[in-house]
Amino acid sequence: MLLKQETKDPRLQAVSVTDVLASRDLSSARIFYTIPEKQKTAVVPLLKKASGFFRSRLSKTLDLRHTPELKFIYDSAPNTGARIDDLLAKL
Repeated sequence: MLLKQETKDPRLQAVSVTDVLASRDLSSARIFYTIPEKQKTAVVPLLKKASGFFRSRLSKTLDLRHTPELKFIYDSAPNTGARIDDLLAKL
């Protein structure tokens, strides 16, 4: 939701979050996302750079003593699944 509504960079609008895994102590969170392959090289550094902004916004909405460190991880599973579907369709 934050990615779509609060970011000004249009390149981040194509990012889809697929999963979020938080550590037990909530000190960190891994955010898995997908993006069209052709936009991947432009978006990866943007997400890394914007993680501080996202942490700041989360700290205002979460009632936690410490805001988790955010790590964005490209999720290749949806793309791999689509490629497998294409290969199976060709059989």
